[in-house]
Amino acid sequence: MKQRISGSYEQFLPDNKKSRWASIEEIQRSTSFINGCDKRYTAAGMPVLSDGEKFYVDNTDTHSLIFGSTGSKKTRLFCMPMLDIFCRAGESFIVTDPKGELFERTSGEAKANGFNIITLDYRNLGAGDMWNPLTKPYELYKAGNEDEAVTMLNDFVASIAAPYDGTGNDPFWTSMSSSLALANLLLLMECGKKEEVHPASFANLCSAKSLDKLEDIVRYNIDPESIAGMNYNGVFVSADKTKQSIFVSLFAMVNVFNTQKKLTRMLSDSSFDICDIGRRKTAVYIIVPDEKTTYNFLITTFIKQAYQTLIAESQKEKDGKLPIRVNFVLDEFCNIPKIDDMPAMISAARSRNIRFYLFVQSLHQLRERYGDSSDTIKGNCENWVFLASKELALLEEISELCGRNNNVPLINTSELQHLRKDMGEALIIQGRNFPIVTELADIDDYKVFEKLPQAEREIKIPNKLAFFNLDSVLFDKQNP
Repeated sequence: MKQRISGSYEQFLPDNKKSRWASIEEIQRSTSFINGCDKRYTAAGMPVLSDGEKFYVDNTDTHSLIFGSTGSKKTRLFCMPMLDIFCRAGESFIVTDPKGELFERTSGEAKANGFNIITLDYRNLGAGDMWNPLTKPYELYKAGNEDEAVTMLNDFVASIAAPYDGTGNDPFWTSMSSSLALANLLLLMECGKKEEVHPASFANLCSAKSLDKLEDIVRYNIDPESIAGMNYNGVFVSADKTKQSIFVSLFAMVNVFNTQKKLTRMLSDSSFDICDIGRRKTAVYIIVPDEKTTYNFLITTFIKQAYQTLIAESQKEKDGKLPIRVNFVLDEFCNIPKIDDMPAMISAARSRNIRFYLFVQSLHQLRERYGDSSDTIKGNCENWVFLASKELALLEEISELCGRNNNVPLINTSELQHLRKDMGEALIIQGRNFPIVTELADIDDYKVFEKLPQAEREIKIPNKLAFFNLDSVLFDKQNP
C-alpha cells in the first residue's frame, strides 16, 4: 500500500494568517523544567519561565540575542541566573564581566560545584590568572601547525590595530604597521624560546631601535618567499622616512605593552590551558573596565582564540562535540572590538556543543559594530529577548516579528515600551514558538542560590621576565 504524502498548509492561507501569544503549556513543552532546590541540574540555558524556585530553560543548542537599554535588568534577570544554573548543571562558561559583579555574585556557586575558576582581571591588575595571547600560537607553530598559528597571530594583530581603523587616518599606515607586526611575531615564533615569547618581547621588536638589526636579519636570514619575508620586504623596500614612520605607527599600537608593567607581567605566561575549558567544568570571568577601552582588544583576542581552540578540540571527538558544553555569555557585546568572522563562528558553534548569549543595547549599536554581518548574527540567534528600548527601528522589528492578528500588530511599539521592569517582564521569541511576555524572577528571588562568598584569587604574576634578544639571533645566524 502506497503511503500518501501530505502536508499542512491551511494556516498559511490568506484568511488564516494570524499570529497569537504562545500559551504557558506550549513554552513548557519546548523547554526543560528545573526544580531549583535540586543540588544538580540536568539542563541549563536561558530562563524562559521562572519564579525563582521552579524554572523552565532553553536547553537546546540555540544561540540567544538579548536586547535591553542600560538599566533594563539584563544582568539580574538573565545573566546572573544563567551562570548559577550553568554551575549546577556542570556546564563551562566564558563571561565578560565589566564591573566584576558577576564574579562577585556567582563565583562562590562555581567553587561550591567543583569548577575550575579562571579570572582575567584587567580592572585590578595584579590579581587573578595570567594569560599570554602568544602561547597558543607558539605551541601550534612549534608543532608544525603553522597555518593555524598564523591565523591566531593575524587575529591578535587585527585586535591591536582595531582602534586605528576608521579613525580618519590614512589606512596605509595601519596596513603597513600590521604587516610589520605579523612579521615580527613570526620571527618571535621561529627564534624565541618559550619563556621569551610574550607581548613585551613583541613590543621591543616593534621599536625603531630594532630597525637596523631587523634589516640585517631579513637581508641574510629570512626566506623572502616566507610569510614573514614577504611582510618584512613590503616594509623595508620603502624609503627611510617611510620605514621610520611605519615603526612609529606600530609602536603606538603596542605601547600599552610598554607602559603598563603589571599588565605586561600578566600577559607573560598562561596559568591555565584553554583546551581544558571544554573538558572540565570551568568558569572564565573576563573583567575589563567599561569606562575605558584600553584593554578591550584583549577580550576580542581571548574570545577568538578560545573559540578556535575549542573548535579544534571538538574535532578530536568521535561525535565532533566538546565533552562539556561551553557557553559564551558576552555582556555588552557591542562595546568590545569587532570579532572577525563572528557570523561564521555562530553558525559553526551549535554542532560543536558551544552556545552564544549576546547582550546588546540596540540595533544601531549592533549595525555600527558589525555592518551587514549584523543581519547574519541576528538570523543565527533563534532566541530573541526584548526588555526595554526607545530605539524605533528595534521596536518596529520586534513588533513585526511578533506578527499580526486581523492586520493589527500583536504588540505595537508603544506597548513594547511599557513592559514592567518591576515585574521582570520580558518579551521572548523562543525558537519556532509564538512570542510570550513572561515575568522573570530577579536574581535576589532565586533563594535556591545562596549568595556564597566569592572565590579567592591567587596572585600568580612573576616578578621578572625573560626577553627575546635580537643580538642572539644575529650571533647564531652569523656563527652557525
